[in-house]
Amino acid sequence: MKKTILILMAFATMLVGCKKVEVKYTYSPTEPRAGQLVKFSNQSSAGESWNWDFGDNNYSILKNPSHTFKKPGTYIVTLTVDSAKYNTCSHVVTVYDTIPTFVVSTDSICHYTDVTLTANVYNPFGYTLSYNWDLPEDCEITSGSTTSKAIVAHFKTYSKSQNDSLQIGLTITQNGKTFNRIRKFIVHKTAAPSIVMQKTDKTVLSQHMINGYIEDPTAGDNEDAAMLELSSDTVVVFNGVTFHASQMQDIFPSLSIKRMQIDVVTQKWYISTDEGLFVANFDGQYIVSVDTDAIGAICIDNMRNRLYWASNSGLKAMPLVKSKNNLFATTPELYNTISDIDRIVVNNNLK
Repeated sequence: MKKTILILMAFATMLVGCKKVEVKYTYSPTEPRAGQLVKFSNQSSAGESWNWDFGDNNYSILKNPSHTFKKPGTYIVTLTVDSAKYNTCSHVVTVYDTIPTFVVSTDSICHYTDVTLTANVYNPFGYTLSYNWDLPEDCEITSGSTTSKAIVAHFKTYSKSQNDSLQIGLTITQNGKTFNRIRKFIVHKTAAPSIVMQKTDKTVLSQHMINGYIEDPTAGDNEDAAMLELSSDTVVVFNGVTFHASQMQDIFPSLSIKRMQIDVVTQKWYISTDEGLFVANFDGQYIVSVDTDAIGAICIDNMRNRLYWASNSGLKAMPLVKSKNNLFATTPELYNTISDIDRIVVNNNLK
């Protein structure tokens, strides 16, 4: 009996020890300005040690600390009780500037990478506010508008030197008073894979694929040229068997084949003919037209599940076909308007 009681007492102690602490805190003022002292009030239900992360590389182990944020912006302030990762509480603290301005969501802007630009206005009396963003020509908004408080946008070009900065302006009107803020940024190049193309005159071009965006074509380099030399869309080796475009008529007697590629994953042929681009199963069944505007060069990109091909309109792309009967509902995308592309390859090296 005594042993049973001891076991129950030990079990009860374990339950108490495993009880989750309710972690919470408040702070004042709730709309602090840069340089203003912010007082944090720990209102957790229990705990013996406290770890504060103010989100600006500053920390505290006091139960009720105070902190001064030196710059305007948004900071995630986290309180952890008893060093337990499940005993935490976080709030986003917005720190305002005395003078209206705007903040950027990252310290390092890269081209074709979305960033958030947010107006930062200290407005304790609830005055009417309006915004007007002045953006460079190569800046594209993906969320919001030029009159929104916050916008998501990306730059299509990058700075070629430290002196080649891009300028963003914001006009803020608060209670009839206008504030103009201008900031300059260095936009860094984003290393990315590329689609490499050779024109009929042997000119080599490269078109980077960055975070779902397609950069405008630029001149290719020696590495791109070497990859084109190693590529082929007239000879395919699959499962140890070599297929030549000129020998494919036995499989596809109704098509005048010029170029072909095989998707080794789904075992589907993509065939360029005088009548356009077709997809078919490996055994020649379910021949379906992809694009009657196609003119020759084909490239399969299994890594990104994409098919690229040359057309009279330019370089086109779409997802690889997965259905057994090769029917698809995807509308091809036009990546550029180069109408004399003779060869295509993907360069997965980041540059």
